[in-house]
Amino acid sequence: MVVNHNMALICESRQLRCNVKNMEKSSKKLATGYKLLGANDDAAGLQISETMRHQTRGLNKASRNSQDGISMLQTADAALQETQEVLDRMTDLTTQAANDINTDADRRAIQDEIDQLNQEVDRIAYTTNFNQQYILADGTPQARPGYYMIQTGSLAGQGIEIKFVNASKESLGVDKVDVSSHAKATESIAVVQNAIEKAASFRDTFGAQQERLEHALRGTDNTSESTQRAESSRRDTNMNMEMVQYSTNRILVQASQSILAQYNDDAKYVLEMLK
Repeated sequence: MVVNHNMALICESRQLRCNVKNMEKSSKKLATGYKLLGANDDAAGLQISETMRHQTRGLNKASRNSQDGISMLQTADAALQETQEVLDRMTDLTTQAANDINTDADRRAIQDEIDQLNQEVDRIAYTTNFNQQYILADGTPQARPGYYMIQTGSLAGQGIEIKFVNASKESLGVDKVDVSSHAKATESIAVVQNAIEKAASFRDTFGAQQERLEHALRGTDNTSESTQRAESSRRDTNMNMEMVQYSTNRILVQASQSILAQYNDDAKYVLEMLK
């Protein structure tokens, strides 16, 4: 038995400090729900986890971007549907005007209505917008640069381009509709039919782009979920196992304190021997 260098006491004191430190670390993991509290816990794991976390944030934002793009295309499609209904009315009028039973006054009345419908076609084209993006007015100052980029991923270059169209009466060709005579009304029937087909092609393009964005949205959401699951497995605490570890460390601390107290009693034995 020694007094100056009680190695058993020194060793047990060191072990007590280690057990206390381990118990504190377990309690922090239980309190925060994270097993990576700092770079010293797992430097490589923390770096990978942070990369995944940032990627997940970017993917979630990209998902919202895709939803905005889909909403914009739905707005454009709804506007073009109205344009097609206007053109359908023009079909009725040009067909009616092609009938020679109409007088010149009748044809002028029909032409007046067609002119009003043309103004409505332009109003739809030049006023339809989504967040100030005039997707049906390509070629006009408010529609520059003529396309809309949808960032559908978390990395550079992961985007889809939505090109604007021009759905004005000049672009569709219905500004040339003239029903002042049978021959001109007959020609105008074909002009309106071509305009209907062109508007339908615009809607077909937007529909295909919307479908593409929906696929991108689902892919982005799946990738975000998988990335978040992988990040969780590296960063989040397994509460059951950590509770077991905490209980073990707590028992070890109590045992170390008990043994340390016994070693401290050795000094009393030395005093008894010296009496």
